[in-house]
Amino acid sequence: MIMSLEPSGEEQERFRANFKIISSSFASMPFKIPGTAFHRGIKARDSMYAMIDSIIAKRRNGEVIQQDFLESLIIKHSKGTTIDNEDNKLNDQQMKDNILTLLVAGHDTTTAALTWLVKFLGENPAVLEQLREEHLQIQANRKDGTNLTWSEVNNMPYTNKVISETLRRATILPWYSRKAAQDFEIDGYNIKKGWSINLDVVSIHHDPETFPDPEKFDPSRFDAPLKTFSYLGFGSGPRMCPGMNLAKLEICIFIHHLVCKYKWRPLEKDDSVQPTLVRMPKNKYPIMVEPL
Repeated sequence: MIMSLEPSGEEQERFRANFKIISSSFASMPFKIPGTAFHRGIKARDSMYAMIDSIIAKRRNGEVIQQDFLESLIIKHSKGTTIDNEDNKLNDQQMKDNILTLLVAGHDTTTAALTWLVKFLGENPAVLEQLREEHLQIQANRKDGTNLTWSEVNNMPYTNKVISETLRRATILPWYSRKAAQDFEIDGYNIKKGWSINLDVVSIHHDPETFPDPEKFDPSRFDAPLKTFSYLGFGSGPRMCPGMNLAKLEICIFIHHLVCKYKWRPLEKDDSVQPTLVRMPKNKYPIMVEPL
């Protein structure tokens, strides 16, 4: 979808290896010293840039043509194309930055969300049963074909509540960074324009005044609209997650096939959380899967 990489091959393995190094270096101290996680992350990033450079060159030479996000960027921002303001055209470095941002921001976060989802559903059989009923009913109402349709994905009310509660309870990204646009005061603290501010999303999502018994997994919390900024599963405002709709689509499709076809059980019990930028169960939540 983003750059049409094949699922296997030497290039793909190098891409995955570099991607893993970059992901693991997010929370490292910014010391560009050989041997540090930050230095390894920078080297892996540069290696991925070189690979994307090669892919862009092949696309421009006509060696490879794909219908994906990278191709649309190349076509739209190539020399000779018409854009209202030439300053809005992306150069190759900016295109690479956009591609890498989408890959990094959309991979670990969605993986973590699906992992927590499976864990919470396994621990809450009543929620799983109600979710399964919604999806089996979708199957029963389908007149032909076996694939989900766009209208079906847009008519999953309980599924959307389960997704929202998963993102609240797990809080995949524990904090969001913002820059103060002006001087202001909050709870007696003076914040100066230009300061970097980190929002503690874990505390926001576990505020008992907004979410009574916050450790309980309860999708019915989303039966009614919540107070503004009390739920930040995908952020909020003009800088909220640009991949929100794609992520929800992927999760809805995953849920549909999971609950309609399979049952599962955990192989080990561990509620501890991996202390990284993207929150995951520390044991990655291994499961045994069986057909229904």
